[in-house]
Amino acid sequence: MREDDPLTALRNVSRTIHEQVDQAYSGFTLSDATSYGAFLQAHGRVLPQVERWLKGAPDLPHWQERTVYLQRDLTELGHALPEQLDWQPPSGAGATLGALYVLEGSRLGGKMLSAQVGEGLPRTYLSAGHEKGGWPAFLQILRDRLGNADRIYRQSVMDGVSSTFDLFRRAAVRG
Repeated sequence: MREDDPLTALRNVSRTIHEQVDQAYSGFTLSDATSYGAFLQAHGRVLPQVERWLKGAPDLPHWQERTVYLQRDLTELGHALPEQLDWQPPSGAGATLGALYVLEGSRLGGKMLSAQVGEGLPRTYLSAGHEKGGWPAFLQILRDRLGNADRIYRQSVMDGVSSTFDLFRRAAVRG
């Protein structure tokens, strides 16, 4: 990947907030039913509202919602979807694409985390990976759009990334 690749630039700029999110979620033990339930509830404070926002967005690449899977796993653990955190989505033209980047990356990470889920615990949400070739295809669309965009659009994508990562971080620390 070239240094001037816009996707590399996006990853570099978002690295700190991404690391903060990873740190916030590192305290959950997915093999323990109580901790895993808290992990899913943290996601439940974020995912439904971000997905609702994305449903109304024009011109997004194909994606599949996961709220129903999250709700199913929470129900199986005896929990309802928790109250959503207060959040004001960014308004720029590329903000939804940035938020989708975070959700699709979460989907990829969830697939890897599903192996840590304790025996007998539901893992439908974390196991809901991409269709074959879905992640590279999404990244190519993102790279193309960023590469053909002006500075204002690129910043709005970054605003969507930062805002969504921060929402996930706040949900984890609220625990």
